[in-house]
Amino acid sequence: MQTNKTLMYSAFSGSFYEIPENDLKLMDIGQLPLKKKPSSSCSKCYGRGHLGRDTQTYGYLICSCVRKVINYDIIKQNHGTQISIS
Repeated sequence: MQTNKTLMYSAFSGSFYEIPENDLKLMDIGQLPLKKKPSSSCSKCYGRGHLGRDTQTYGYLICSCVRKVINYDIIKQNHGTQISIS
């Protein structure tokens, strides 16, 4: 049995990871579902997904290339959960 996995980006750890689609409802603020991994040829982040770290909130500053590949359909489906894109 094969489960479909969704690519996610964590604004707190600055890392990409995959989770089963069944677990999407368990995600909290700062966990962003992506359509695909950002391009490694981005001139701002070089594929890391972040521009640096905010020293006040300790979160990563998300690059515009990540914002372009966010899967808004999943966010709309889970509108009752705490997914945030700020």
